[in-house]
Amino acid sequence: MRTRMQPEGYDYLTRWRPGDALSAWGLARVIASRSAWREGDWVVGHMPVAERCRLGPGASPDLPPLTLPADTPSPERWLHARGMTGFTAWLAMRLYGRPQAGETVLVSAGAGAVGSLAIQWAHRAGARVIATAGNAARRDWLIDRLGVAAALDHHDSGIASRLADVAPEGIDLSIENVGGDVFEAAIEALVPGGRVVLCGLVGQYNSPEPRRAPRNLSRLTAAGGHLQPFVVPGHEAAHWEGFQREMARWEEVVAPLDVVDGFTGWPRAFCGLFNDDVRGVGKRVVRLR
Repeated sequence: MRTRMQPEGYDYLTRWRPGDALSAWGLARVIASRSAWREGDWVVGHMPVAERCRLGPGASPDLPPLTLPADTPSPERWLHARGMTGFTAWLAMRLYGRPQAGETVLVSAGAGAVGSLAIQWAHRAGARVIATAGNAARRDWLIDRLGVAAALDHHDSGIASRLADVAPEGIDLSIENVGGDVFEAAIEALVPGGRVVLCGLVGQYNSPEPRRAPRNLSRLTAAGGHLQPFVVPGHEAAHWEGFQREMARWEEVVAPLDVVDGFTGWPRAFCGLFNDDVRGVGKRVVRLR
């Protein structure tokens, strides 16, 4: 959402201007319908940030917005693990990163929505995972709950040396969500032929240069590395159904929701995404009722 507020760049999405209505990935209940949707069913997909809104079926019933039967167990799963953050992590790991057994993988912002799922995909592949998070509680969670080999502070100015300590032989794959010093540290640690999958730069979005490239980007060429940036829009038609099939079989996935209650809590919930001191773990959501 923050990228849609930038004055330039990010042309794959319609930018918001002052006064525009916000939209987000959400879960809603059908209260009245003149389409194939039934009252009481759940709808999941991009929708206005509002207590009530008008939505209609999309071009395909198999793509968002999706309807789920009223008795669907735990429909909130479609807010995170089976929703857009889950799809982002799936694309990063299953389509682009493709971690292998025995590899060392770095996941920045590992306690966040995308990062925490990416870690679990890497573990399922048999990789060793190092992650970063911005506060001690989140780093403890990464070690105790997700079982990462090491959890580093991505605000630490010495992140490059800390990474070298825990990955002395380098890293094979970096899932980049933060940018800044941790992105540069990942490039320095990359083994010959290593890969970087660029999901986001959340640590830079509020800076004067939100799209600034790493200062050592040229090292990728010297190391024979590969940088794969991607955005989710455009992947749905080819990959959404495959993602859903895999997630339907993954019952043990850890996908917590960081819940803020009440419509008036929306500004606090959104701004808190950029402040590690007020964030929980997993996917930040606002519960309206």
